Amino acid sequence: MIIKHLQETITAEESITLEQWLAASEENRSKFDRIANEKTLREDLLSFIESDQRIKERVYAKLPEVQDALIVTPKRNYMRWLSVAAAVLVVGGAGIWMLRSKEASTTKGTEQQVPMATTIPAGGNKATLTLADGTVIDLDKAGNGTIATEGKTKVNKKEDGQLEYKSTTSTRQSSITYNLLSTPRGGQYQLILPDGSKVWLNAASSIKYPTAFSDNERIVEITGEAYFEIANVINKAENEKVPFVVKANEIEVEVLGTHFNMNVYSDEDAVRTTLLEGRVKLKLNGTDTYSILQPGQQATWNKKSDEIKKFRDVDVEEVVAWKNGYFQFSNSDIKAVMRQLERWYDVKVEYHGTLPDKEFVGTLPRSLDLSKVLMLLEKQNVHFKIDGRKIIVSP
Repeated sequence: MIIKHLQETITAEESITLEQWLAASEENRSKFDRIANEKTLREDLLSFIESDQRIKERVYAKLPEVQDALIVTPKRNYMRWLSVAAAVLVVGGAGIWMLRSKEASTTKGTEQQVPMATTIPAGGNKATLTLADGTVIDLDKAGNGTIATEGKTKVNKKEDGQLEYKSTTSTRQSSITYNLLSTPRGGQYQLILPDGSKVWLNAASSIKYPTAFSDNERIVEITGEAYFEIANVINKAENEKVPFVVKANEIEVEVLGTHFNMNVYSDEDAVRTTLLEGRVKLKLNGTDTYSILQPGQQATWNKKSDEIKKFRDVDVEEVVAWKNGYFQFSNSDIKAVMRQLERWYDVKVEYHGTLPDKEFVGTLPRSLDLSKVLMLLEKQNVHFKIDGRKIIVSP
């Protein structure tokens, strides 16, 4: 809406929303004024929509100056504002980015080395569905509407890219069958389970689930990363809530009605469960070790030490940024950054030489093509070479 305001294309309804945001606090007004008064930046950004290569270079060259103007201190309370600033600066491929060096270096990046002609597009809604009989459906190619029937349950692909399971009868199925939804690298998908619970699958992830839940349990298994919004279900015979259980590796999470995120990627050093709403119980399979999470808390299971640790006041916006269409980094090293890019852009990464000890802090849309993301990273003494779908990272 700030962009539209600067372009004078904002609608009346959007203008009211923007005015409400401005009236909410002096801080909001101050931030807006700092952007709106950047006359040169505004001219470049507006021109950038109809841009040519020369305009792009001017905008990229101004990014360090813009960062100094918008970001005062790299603390957590700036992260929400950073997302707004990113929206203003991300026009046609530019982005707002801040880097903090552990060595407190102020060295500027050198000339970009990522070829502008090299384009690896962002990921999108891609997945395959494996039915109970082994049939595999490519959801990219399947039409909208009913794509399969599993017992008394219809499987519908909706226009917005969701996969939805709906029972055609109120009676339970006599036998339970399972489906598997899998996303490739460079893919994501949303699923509505038979009980109405919603699941977002990140890239290179999967979820195995029954096509109809029983009266007294709801159990699914995941790999990769998934965000859940669990529906409350009551067992009418016993008048009790039916628990929802997520299994992954050696971890089991039991919930009732809640919102949470699980990151169980095999190339990460720990399994992370982060709670946004409600209450969950996380336990280690085959043991009495468990942890109860409250909103804003995260439990990690270290794969090497086999320990569960709990952290309070986690930045949940960073954890679920992927689900909301962003990369968001907070004190992330280059390898942590590249692991996310590897999955989303379906590329392989190689490291050459000793990389600088940098911490990345910032927010970028996942809709950017890879070359634009790498150009922003290159401004901080990290260089990239694109060879097909391989990215070589060097100092």
